[in-house]
Amino acid sequence: MERKVTEALPNWFANDGQQNFENILLKNFQGKSFKFLQVGAYSGDASLWLYENLLRKSDSILVDVDTWEGSDEPAHKALNWDTVENLYDARTRIAREQRKIIKVKLTSDYFFKNNREFYDFIYIDGDHTAYGVIKDAVNAFEVLKPGGIIAFDDYDWRGGTGPIDRPRMAIDAFLEIYKEKIEVIHKQYQCWVRKVA
Repeated sequence: MERKVTEALPNWFANDGQQNFENILLKNFQGKSFKFLQVGAYSGDASLWLYENLLRKSDSILVDVDTWEGSDEPAHKALNWDTVENLYDARTRIAREQRKIIKVKLTSDYFFKNNREFYDFIYIDGDHTAYGVIKDAVNAFEVLKPGGIIAFDDYDWRGGTGPIDRPRMAIDAFLEIYKEKIEVIHKQYQCWVRKVA
């Protein structure tokens, strides 16, 4: 995998994601073939981790969905999204050539509307507004295989201008509505759930 200097871009995956990937994903998916979906790929930090730890050692694949346009978040406005996408492309080039990672440059709404696949693991880290997160959560649940896992990033994120601009409200609503169909397996900065029905 090609690596470039990334000090200019924040590595938000290191907040809590990498530790949870190590503690939960390896236990559940190591040595198995699976289909993985990531909504919000950014510069490819999680994509690289998946490639190095799970994808290249199996027949598994990752579908990365992102617009590479950012959002209204202040931290996003400070970034050059062409640079972010170029870094993602450089870092994932080999994995994409091997068809281990499939890049899809679309909104998650459009992707889910046209998707016909089912997934074992879905990582939601795209639109951080409550409205965007609840749509991604419901759509993801519909294409998650029984026993599969959805991980929501930024459950405890304090950015945005208020609760409506944060994932927590939507994730809490999802947890309540789907409580008979899911099992919460981790809930701190991130929230991870398993589909049981």
